[in-house]
Amino acid sequence: MTQQPDFSWMVPIEVMLGSLYHGQVQACSISSVTDELRGPNKAAFKPKEVSIGPLHRATTRHVQLMEETKWRYMREFLDRKGTQEQNRRSEQRLRECGTDILKLDKIIMASYGGNIESEPRELAKIMIVDGCFLLELLIRLGDFICNSSNSTNSYANDPILKNKEKVVSVLNDITMLENQIPFIVLKKLYRKVFPDSSDINNDHRVADIVRKAFGYDEVKNPVHILHLMHLSTVQQSQQEGKRVKQELLRCAKRLQAAGVTIEAVNTTSGHELVDWFNFELNFSDSVLRIPRLYVKDTTEVRWRNLIAWEQSRIWITCKYTSYALFFQGLVCCKHDIELLEKNGVIVNKAGKSKDELLNLFHTITKGAEHMDSSYSEICERLNEYKGGKVTTAFQGLPVVTWHKCRHVFQIIAYYWGNWYKILKRDHFPTVWKSIGVLAAAALLVLTIMQTYYSSRNND
Repeated sequence: MTQQPDFSWMVPIEVMLGSLYHGQVQACSISSVTDELRGPNKAAFKPKEVSIGPLHRATTRHVQLMEETKWRYMREFLDRKGTQEQNRRSEQRLRECGTDILKLDKIIMASYGGNIESEPRELAKIMIVDGCFLLELLIRLGDFICNSSNSTNSYANDPILKNKEKVVSVLNDITMLENQIPFIVLKKLYRKVFPDSSDINNDHRVADIVRKAFGYDEVKNPVHILHLMHLSTVQQSQQEGKRVKQELLRCAKRLQAAGVTIEAVNTTSGHELVDWFNFELNFSDSVLRIPRLYVKDTTEVRWRNLIAWEQSRIWITCKYTSYALFFQGLVCCKHDIELLEKNGVIVNKAGKSKDELLNLFHTITKGAEHMDSSYSEICERLNEYKGGKVTTAFQGLPVVTWHKCRHVFQIIAYYWGNWYKILKRDHFPTVWKSIGVLAAAALLVLTIMQTYYSSRNND
């Protein structure tokens, strides 16, 4: 009997190929963040409170402690009531969820790039627990944000929503690229609790829940929550994934010295837990108009992960990356941050220090290779702009001189401060030692002077 060849090793390849034309899934859509992007702020890509999906499961003690809460949320979601005809026991719903999610095994694997080692049933279990938890959290979060102005808090005993710091941490976690699950899993689970006769491709109820929680516009067919955020804020266009030269060579202070007026465009900040980015920059008649950038407790994590999402895809618009690169050129020192805050361009709602803001803008695009041409034309015009007045040039000369020399002054100040601390610690601990050091220094100066004059007399 001829032995049949073993093609089991080709299953991952078949899984990836089969997902390429699936309407609800994109292959490798939940990928690992590169070391270059992760380097400046590793905490922005590693969940602090809750893991979603298999990539960060049980990585820290806090994540492990959240498992009980996830199971409680899951039970609450499965016990939710629909219409009388739709009501079923939670155990029946759970079994139906298991059957449906297990059938999605291959496309779930494809979403993670085929690199998940979990056995199909174990992976399905992770999807069900984390998916039900996420749906219940999003439903509660939408109600919490909409009713946050009310004096009565219906979530006073909620293990997550009762504490603002915990809410911020969990919000940051569920928007991380590596902490996503396929959106089709959420839709399947939701339809088991709230059945609907429409085709699943046209069922946008889960997307509406996410939009209510985060305040985004309507979108269709996201592959996960982070993708939905990107679709809601960036107009998509097919373009070649390559680096486009875009560099702002003048920071805010130097633009001001060249005669450019920087103005903030009024934009709504939204809820304190919601981040909205407005990319509509404009430069005309010597005025650079920039929509207000609200820096909140969730801004940096969301911004960095949206950039990571753009860098993981070839055929999407890299608006967040280009926007970050523009700000990187606009801010080269603390004086630029002070100017932008004074003009209302940067609104520091998170209470970050100048050093923290400076580090954010300097490292936000580190490791990014793909961007688009969104601001190339504005950057080129700002780099070449001249006020056209002699007085403007002379008024801006001190600012430009200071910017060119600031690093030298900073280095001198740094080493002088360290040298003085060492001198004070090692040589000036007592009055007598201080007098001894000063006497030795004076003797050294007198010896040098005597040597100099002696050599001149001999000549």
